[in-house]
Amino acid sequence: MIKKSYSTLLLFTLIIFALFSCNTPPVEHIHSGEAQGTTYTIKYHGDKVVRQVEVDSLIESMDIEMNTWRKNSRISKINDFDRTDTVFSFYDKSKIWSVIWDLSWEINRDTYGAFDPTVKPLVDLWGFGLKHVESVDSSEVDSIMKFVGFRTDLIDLDEVETQSNYIETHIIKGDSRVQLDFNAIAQGYTVDMLIDLLQEAGIVNAMVELGGEVRCIGVNIEGVPWRIAVDKPVEMGTVEGRPLQAILNVHNAAVCTSGNYRKSVIIDGKHYSHTIDPRTGYPALNGLLSVTIKGPSAALADSYATACMVLGPEVGRDFIKEIRQKTVGNSIEALFIIDANIGMEVGKPIEAPFKFWATEGWAKAITWL
Repeated sequence: MIKKSYSTLLLFTLIIFALFSCNTPPVEHIHSGEAQGTTYTIKYHGDKVVRQVEVDSLIESMDIEMNTWRKNSRISKINDFDRTDTVFSFYDKSKIWSVIWDLSWEINRDTYGAFDPTVKPLVDLWGFGLKHVESVDSSEVDSIMKFVGFRTDLIDLDEVETQSNYIETHIIKGDSRVQLDFNAIAQGYTVDMLIDLLQEAGIVNAMVELGGEVRCIGVNIEGVPWRIAVDKPVEMGTVEGRPLQAILNVHNAAVCTSGNYRKSVIIDGKHYSHTIDPRTGYPALNGLLSVTIKGPSAALADSYATACMVLGPEVGRDFIKEIRQKTVGNSIEALFIIDANIGMEVGKPIEAPFKFWATEGWAKAITWL
């Protein structure tokens, strides 16, 4: 009789505990701050956590390697290296260089040269670096184009290895003036690294955003896919209350946007966007205002978005269709927002400021605002 009483009490306690556990809302964890000249936000929920110091350390590892604004970064030292008779050697402990380098070669090839990490001298020439520029001469562009191009005769990376061990990494310059800028892929890859950090800690539901580059795993705290906003391509003074164009549901994917509507300079009395075409040496003027790409990784989505901004609406659309055919299992999706004024007669009224193109998956799934 006593045993039965204890058994009944134990069963009752377990039922109450189970009911209490089911009704306990999941705990949401948030990390946020400044990094790489912008801001970041990390959201996840569950009983697993990562420490802020781990997040800071990971972001710093990318910063010290790829931040062109940082004088003591690895990439700044490589850019300052002006010798062709020897190599720039270093130990790539984090393997950031080997991964980004190999991925950049593939993307440069696939995008017909529209994505090119040797674009930095052109970025500086057009006033998007540290110096303010009021005028650009075509002869300056022609001079710089002689050493722009992601080709092994201009610059190459070689990993020195034995059969079993990595020794060191060499950067070889064929022209001492070559300079690198991986900004169009480094932020996306940082997002991927942060997702890896969370998953290694056992976290299965998370969203990482850095400078507008986003990757999501699992579901949000409400148990539904993460909802990511696409900005309306208009200039604005502040981030707060920014105008939105669309909402996307994202599950186990990255979403990255590249646009030319917020960062521009006035050169010789004309407005130019920060999207530089490395194939011509001039800012891209093709009517494409923003490109949003969904892909399996933020590095890929980030670089594809930049490349499409260079390629323009027509060629960019063909490129996306080609990539979708090659990578059927990776579910690449795209949204182009195009200036409807392009090709219109001056002074002729238009019905809407923008035109849109989206891949089949997103054309049906986008929530327009």
